[in-house]
Amino acid sequence: MHSPLISSCYPAPQIPGKFLFAVGFICLIFSLSTQSVWAMEKSQKQCFSALQAAHAKVFRLAGNHAAACLKKSQRSGADPESCLSSPTKALRKAQMHTEAVLANKCELLPEIGPNSSEAINATTNLLKQLFGDDLNSALATATDSAGEKCRNAAAQTLNQLQKLEFADYLRRSAKSLKKNRMESSEDLAACLETTSVALNKARNKAVAKLTKACEGVDLADALPGRCASAQNAEAFAQCVVGEAHCGLSERLNLSDNLQVSGHTFQNGVASHYCGVKPESAFSIARQWNEENLAAIRIDTPRPPVHARNLFHLSAAMYDAWAAYDDIGKGYFVDERIVSDTPQQDREIAISFAAYRILAARYSSPLALGYATSQQRFAALMSRLGLDPAYTDSQANNPAAVGNRIAARILAAGMEDGSNQAGNYSDSGYQAVNKPLIVKEPDIFLTDASDPAYQLNPNRWQPLALDKTVTQNGIPLPDKIQTFIGSQWGAVSPFASQNAGEELNKQDYGRPPLLGTDSDSEYKRQALQVVRMSGYLSPDDDTTIDISPAALGNNALGSNDGHGYAKNPVTGQAYAPQIVKRGDFGRVLAEYWADGPTSETPPGHWNLIANQVADTAGFTHRFAGQGPSLDRLEWDVKTYFALNGATHDAAIASWGAKRIYDSARPITMIRYMAKLGQSSDATLPSYHPQGIPLEDGLVELISAESAASGQRHAHLLTAQAGGTIGDIAILAWPGSPDDIHNQYSGVRWVLGKAWVPYQRKTFVTPAFPGYCSGHSTFSRSAAEVLTAITGSPYFPGGFAETVFAKNSYLIHEQGPSENIRLQWAGYYDMSDQAGQSRLWGGIHIETDDFAGRLAGSVIGKAAFRKAQSYFDGSAQ
Repeated sequence: MHSPLISSCYPAPQIPGKFLFAVGFICLIFSLSTQSVWAMEKSQKQCFSALQAAHAKVFRLAGNHAAACLKKSQRSGADPESCLSSPTKALRKAQMHTEAVLANKCELLPEIGPNSSEAINATTNLLKQLFGDDLNSALATATDSAGEKCRNAAAQTLNQLQKLEFADYLRRSAKSLKKNRMESSEDLAACLETTSVALNKARNKAVAKLTKACEGVDLADALPGRCASAQNAEAFAQCVVGEAHCGLSERLNLSDNLQVSGHTFQNGVASHYCGVKPESAFSIARQWNEENLAAIRIDTPRPPVHARNLFHLSAAMYDAWAAYDDIGKGYFVDERIVSDTPQQDREIAISFAAYRILAARYSSPLALGYATSQQRFAALMSRLGLDPAYTDSQANNPAAVGNRIAARILAAGMEDGSNQAGNYSDSGYQAVNKPLIVKEPDIFLTDASDPAYQLNPNRWQPLALDKTVTQNGIPLPDKIQTFIGSQWGAVSPFASQNAGEELNKQDYGRPPLLGTDSDSEYKRQALQVVRMSGYLSPDDDTTIDISPAALGNNALGSNDGHGYAKNPVTGQAYAPQIVKRGDFGRVLAEYWADGPTSETPPGHWNLIANQVADTAGFTHRFAGQGPSLDRLEWDVKTYFALNGATHDAAIASWGAKRIYDSARPITMIRYMAKLGQSSDATLPSYHPQGIPLEDGLVELISAESAASGQRHAHLLTAQAGGTIGDIAILAWPGSPDDIHNQYSGVRWVLGKAWVPYQRKTFVTPAFPGYCSGHSTFSRSAAEVLTAITGSPYFPGGFAETVFAKNSYLIHEQGPSENIRLQWAGYYDMSDQAGQSRLWGGIHIETDDFAGRLAGSVIGKAAFRKAQSYFDGSAQ
């Protein structure tokens, strides 16, 4: 209502109030009849003009009719509802005219503005704003002459102010149309959200006049509507003035397809809130965290970028919370704000800080889906009664504090090494290998056009796809992968100094290299991925127990655990969970890939942290000790530590990816299979760097095995492209044609054409393998959740997620039965996140284990750093 003029909408000229409505109407008609607006057909412009004219007349008559119904009800006891539903002859004529305009002048409706006779002809909500929904009961309540005078004055005030503001809106939009600056509904809405000096003067006079008219009246009894809770006559008058704007906003939202809140703001906060403010079961920090996760789901899945955004959002919210705390220190901004209402003020500051961070980070061109995200962010601000247009960052009111914190963080983000200004690109990286053309049943080791080129099986190879779709289902224009986040090792960390070098300094294992002293390990780990691919069939009756009684409880950096004899929290035995191995592998791969609504791994662990905090009976005691924290304090501290850890995990993992530039399994397996087999020099197709043979898994195609009806026969067709002496692998062959009703199972495929268990439009992430981001993110997050809850176990020592039969998988139909992934603790869950990448065919074991080891160090360091800010000891 008091937003500054920052749109294309022109401010209204200062014309005396009593002329506003008529002049606005005349100017609108004249302007639209003489100017070309938008790129609309002439008939559209005529329709727009005629509908606005019709609306102006209906609005004026409907307001007058409502005021007359009030007086009639008070004087004669007439039923106000019946009066309102019986329009005057003039009003009905005006409504019929609206219908005629739509029928005769609106064959082609305008793109914005009014387009519905029902909305234009709707009766005014004026009386219900003052008296509530049950008009008959409210007006049947007896009142004295003073009460009657107050009622009539309130209705007259509401009616007159709405007329004046509607005239402002008409005139302002007319001037913008005349200048061809009205291009969207947002431009039209701005014409309502800016006010003239004349209208503001009229509002001030109305407050004084209505205050006098209602002095001494029992307001709750006389006017039991939206302003019934006003403490005195002046507060009531201010409420009525606010409701005038609310009522007009509600009407124009319907008639002109606007999306304005109608709130009246002071210092960024609603001094008058339109409607009933919705309550949320979540803290304000949780609400903004959910908005961040929603924005990630419709953006390109760039894990390091989203880890950074989550951390900066979390730091902004924590700093805003700490500004009103006596002990905690802010991270980016350390201030102490004196407040009589610290909880209320910190929530406002948190919202402004969060809004600014998210609105900047999920804008064009930084984010896909930005339009939807921006609408969501603005909608939450509106529900909270906050004004996004309030940009002051110098004052000490809560909104300015939030703006100031966000400004500091956003400025730091422009210098943190991420190259946000360049949309996080890095021109300094050049892949040594030429792209692998995935659809070709082959891998090309040389290039005739480049005699010096030789594919290096130890280095990352970008993929060339006919169509590229991200892991969360978003189509991309590029068909050849580029290394996402190749510069990320140099991004400013939270707790791990020089985190990009962390893996290079520590002995977490190194990616094995073909043709070196780790040649056998390279082959073993590639074969392990092949073997797991060969398990991905629901037709295989092999079953395993996937309950915490059998899985989990691993030593750090290993898969040596055999579960828990008893639930470590309750002492009770876990029930067995016997399922098909093929279903388990497929579900695990897709669950941790996150599917078509991916929050990416950092966001996934925010989701897990939220679920833990929501668990019935969970006590929010910091580190499992002391009093239970309120949910806001718990959430801001959890997010700050958790996302500080995952931010550092991204820097460490992507730093290692740049340093080692290691190959993905698709290159490793295809390369070795192309060379041949390395198991027996006396057999055909021997090459020392070929893939090891294993009966029933990796075999040579021979004349016998390729004979008609034999297991390799289909590989020698022209379409398959195989020949005698090629390597055949028993593996998942790719998605079926009908992914909803069919599954592929496993079958013999050419080794040089092997694909992982992924979408055919995705295949493998667009960055090197070592070390696994999933593993690093997940272990670092698990360390933080362990530390902040005071236990390595989920509440009750148990958590599970259920995947329904034949309705969960997206690569193909499945699972063939209900599957329940279950975990005793955070480490068990994080280990499965790492294992999932082997089932999915996009990492080898070393990638996983190194990530777990690094993640443990990173997570513990992040929690210690966060704790030093919580207790005020940070330097």
